[in-house]
Amino acid sequence: MLRLSPWTKRLLCLAALLCLAPAATPRFFEFSDASFELSSEAKGVAHTGSHEERIIAALDAIRSGNMADARATVDALIAEQPNYRLAQLLRADLYAMRVMPLSTIGGGVASAPSNVLDDLRKEALVRIAHRNDKINADRLPANIVAFAPQQKFAILIDAATSRLYVFANDNGRPKRIKDHYVTVGLLGVDKKVEGDQRSPLGVYFVTSHLPREQLDKTYGSLADLYGVGAWPISYPNELDRSQSRTGHGIWLHGSPAATYARAPQASNGCVVLTNEEMLDVAQYLQPGNTPVISVPAIKWVNAEQWQQQHNAGLALLEQWKSSWEALDTQQYLNFYSADFRSGEGQNISTWREQKASVNAGKTWSKVQLNDLSIFAAGPQASQMVATFNQNYRSNNLNNQMKKRLYWQQDNAGWKIVWEGNALN
Repeated sequence: MLRLSPWTKRLLCLAALLCLAPAATPRFFEFSDASFELSSEAKGVAHTGSHEERIIAALDAIRSGNMADARATVDALIAEQPNYRLAQLLRADLYAMRVMPLSTIGGGVASAPSNVLDDLRKEALVRIAHRNDKINADRLPANIVAFAPQQKFAILIDAATSRLYVFANDNGRPKRIKDHYVTVGLLGVDKKVEGDQRSPLGVYFVTSHLPREQLDKTYGSLADLYGVGAWPISYPNELDRSQSRTGHGIWLHGSPAATYARAPQASNGCVVLTNEEMLDVAQYLQPGNTPVISVPAIKWVNAEQWQQQHNAGLALLEQWKSSWEALDTQQYLNFYSADFRSGEGQNISTWREQKASVNAGKTWSKVQLNDLSIFAAGPQASQMVATFNQNYRSNNLNNQMKKRLYWQQDNAGWKIVWEGNALN
């Protein structure tokens, strides 16, 4: 028996709502001219709310038979955004439904390329799915474990729902600011090699800002692909490199002038927003500080669960630090995975030998971890990335560095799979 994921089941249900047979929902497909008369309740609706809220309102109005409301909303959207392809498609459907029933979105423009119609239907589905799957206000993302004091915001990308969330650092706790529809790679996510047209999964950081003027000078007419500008992220990160993942030029960026919004999967690996929404997100991006956490699906928890995870993450780092300070080599090495790699390329065997040799020459050591942040990626937040400024002192060595640890959760608990200098 075929087993479907909950997300696939939701999409199939939504697809059914958009593609029901005419006999099952006569109001959607059969209506009188009166249904095109603007109702008193519809006054003002066409010009309120975000573009996404209004496109969903138009879809709802069509399904409920309120064609006047749908048409007014779609016409207002197109007046503001002539290149909003989904709105243009709905307008064509609304005209076509005057003379014939339609069985699906895009039925009014059957001559259009099937791949274009499929992309627009997918866009409609993921936008409706987000509306129908609203997260409770008290839910927090388990993927944000601990902010560093200087990190004002974090970006969290949910690949399953084509959604980007902005969270503020609210006294150490993530506070949801806003969210936007996004486009990811043409072939999905989990980037492995150059040119695979996938977006990466993991914890990254915004590294810089490439304004449109700079892109124009560098790429000429091709700069239009990036819309209002681009914000590169740190793919490949340290763990990606240790796993021989390749590729470069993964950016958050805007959309071409002729396209208001792209399909959920349409980029070469970048994360793409509409131009106005990219500019909105840009105000929260601090190059060198803002994490961009890309996950298969966000793990949402309640406030109590989040606090427990926050405390557990900090406690784990403290236990690792304490065993190192105590020169307890065996206890210290218990924190490391059999698959461990260091920034210098050492495996667990050479790492064990080095640490045993170094500790044999120590009489005392002290370790301070400052500006600590912890973010979680992977399925069910099963990978943690801790970054901190490390101040190490001992009887024969003083050292300061910006360090990063990648932890992986398995049956034995949390284990370090990579350790070394933070590259950004």
